[in-house]
Amino acid sequence: METLPVTISPSELIEFLSLQLNNLPDQRKGSNTTYEIKATYEIKEFVLAAFSVFFTQCPSFLEHQNLMKKSKGKDNAESLFGLKKIPCDNQIRTLLDTIPATKIFPTFQTVWEWLRKNRIINHFKYLDEEILLALDGTEYYSSKNINCPHCNCRNHRNGTTTYYHQVITQVIVAPEKKQVINLEPEFIRKQDGKTKQDCENAAIKRWLLRNPAKAKNQKITLLGDDLYSRQPICELAIEQGYNFIFVALASSHKSLYEWLEFLENSGEVVKGKVRKYQKNKLLYYRYKYVNNVPLRETEPSKMVNWYEVEIYDKAKKKVIYRNNFITNHQLNDENMEKIITSGRTRWKVENEGNNLLKNQGYNLEHNFGHGQENLSEILLALNLLSFLFHNVLELVNELYQKARKKLEKRITFFNDIRALVKYEWFEDWSELFVYIISEGEQKKFINTS
Repeated sequence: METLPVTISPSELIEFLSLQLNNLPDQRKGSNTTYEIKATYEIKEFVLAAFSVFFTQCPSFLEHQNLMKKSKGKDNAESLFGLKKIPCDNQIRTLLDTIPATKIFPTFQTVWEWLRKNRIINHFKYLDEEILLALDGTEYYSSKNINCPHCNCRNHRNGTTTYYHQVITQVIVAPEKKQVINLEPEFIRKQDGKTKQDCENAAIKRWLLRNPAKAKNQKITLLGDDLYSRQPICELAIEQGYNFIFVALASSHKSLYEWLEFLENSGEVVKGKVRKYQKNKLLYYRYKYVNNVPLRETEPSKMVNWYEVEIYDKAKKKVIYRNNFITNHQLNDENMEKIITSGRTRWKVENEGNNLLKNQGYNLEHNFGHGQENLSEILLALNLLSFLFHNVLELVNELYQKARKKLEKRITFFNDIRALVKYEWFEDWSELFVYIISEGEQKKFINTS
C-alpha cells in the first residue's frame, strides 16, 4: 500500500472533532437529574463517547471501559479518546438529541483543509486535473412505529405508514484509489418539521446553494445518477462552479433521445472504440457521442454533451456494461477514455461508500437511536465521520496501514480492535497498532523491560 509523504494520527483527527465541540451550546436545564448530569459531564464528552463507539465499531465499548476502569484504574476511553468520564447510553441519547448534526459538520471541513493543505487531495485528481465528487441518496432509518417531526413518510394501501430518514452522501472518488473521502452529509428531512415532504431533488439543490465549488478551492466534477440529470440541477451545478457527468436514461429524457435518433440517422453522432487491459482482461470500450444537444423540449433548453458507452469483454464474448450520460465537458476522441472512466467511477459512492457503510461494520441502516429532534442525524454524522477518519488513516498513517494489512480483511481488523480494547489497556493508538503488527510481542517487551 502506498504511504503518502505526510502522516496524521487517530488522536490528531479526534482532536479536530474535540476542538469543534468546545463551543457547543449547553441546553441542559430543568430536572434535578439533568442538573446532576450537567455538573458531572462536559457536553463534549457525550459526543466523543458516541463517536468512540462508531470509531471502534464496538457497541459495548463504553461498558467495557467502565469495567476496565474499576479493575485496572485506567481505561481506553480516556487514553484513546480523551474521555475523563463515561456517561451512560441513556444520558448520551438524551443529550445528543438536543444537538443539531450540523454542529459537527465543520470537522469534515477541517479534515478537507488538512488534506488539501498537505496535497493529499491531489492524489484524487483525475479528469482535467479535477476532483470527482460522487453523489448518492440512501435511506438509513425506517420504522412503522417510531417517528419524529422530521421523518418523511410513506402511506400504504393497507392503512399503515412507514416513517423514514434519507441522506445524500458526497464522496470524493478516483479510479485507481480504493479509499474514498466522504464529505458532510445532506439530510433529506421535512424542512418545516410538520407536513411538507422532502426529497433528494430538493436536498441536492440546497447542498449546491450552500456549497459553491470555490469554497473547496478545487475544480470539481459532480457524478450522479439519472435523478440529477435534470435541467434545474445541471444549471445550478454550473452556476455554483461545478462540472458534471450524470447518467441520462432514455426513459426519462424523451425529447433528448428523439434528437439523438435524428442526429444518428444524419450521421452526426461520432463513434469510436478504445482497446484496454484491466486486471489481465482485454476489454473494448465502444462509445458514441455528440456535443451540444438540447436537454429538454421546453425552451429555454440547456445544451449538453451526450455519450453512450458499452464495455465488451472479449474473453466472455459479451457486453458487461452499458450506460448513457450527459456532461458539460466537451467530448472528443482524445478525452473519451477518461470521460468514460470518470462516469463509471460514480459506482464507488455505492461500492466503496454506502454499501460498505451498510454491510462492513458501520451498520448504516441500524437504528442506533431515533429521538425527537436530532438524535438519528447526529449519530449518522458521527458514523460517517468515523468512516472518513478510517479512510484518511488508511491513506497516510503507516502503522494503521500495517495493522490493516496484517489482518487483511476489514471485519477481522475491527474484530481484533474490539477484543483488544476490551481486555488490554493501551497508552495511545500507536501502541495498539504496534500490538497488532507484532502480534502482542512488542507490548510484552515493553511491560517486562
